Amino acid sequence: MSSFNNFIVGLVKSVQLKGVSKTMKEILTIQQPRYGALVGKDALGNEYYENRDDIHGRDRWVVLRKWNYDASQIPPEWHQWMHRMTDDIPSETTIPKPFYASDPRENLTGTRGAFKTYNTTVPKMTEWEPKALPRR
Repeated sequence: MSSFNNFIVGLVKSVQLKGVSKTMKEILTIQQPRYGALVGKDALGNEYYENRDDIHGRDRWVVLRKWNYDASQIPPEWHQWMHRMTDDIPSETTIPKPFYASDPRENLTGTRGAFKTYNTTVPKMTEWEPKALPRR
């Protein structure tokens, strides 16, 4: 019964703080309404929240901008914050970026942007092509 009460309390507080549309998006993406303080946004448009009153380990979460979400859509500096490697909110001064590091990219496996090899060898077997006379 307490999980149902937690759901109702979270639903009411989430609607009060964020509104109905953002609460419904949270229910559809992370399966529960959450309430907490908006900590920051990253360059990809993801929103990061924190609720210190929640259970340790479940008090930080992200609402991803894209509907088809993947773990690779979270930048490395925010990944550190999410997994408690650091308590500093990511900014240019807190985490310096090495000169050799490239910008993070999301995993494109299963999409049109996925890597596909290009084959230049001649196939050993060819398809059968029927030779039929046209009908009169």
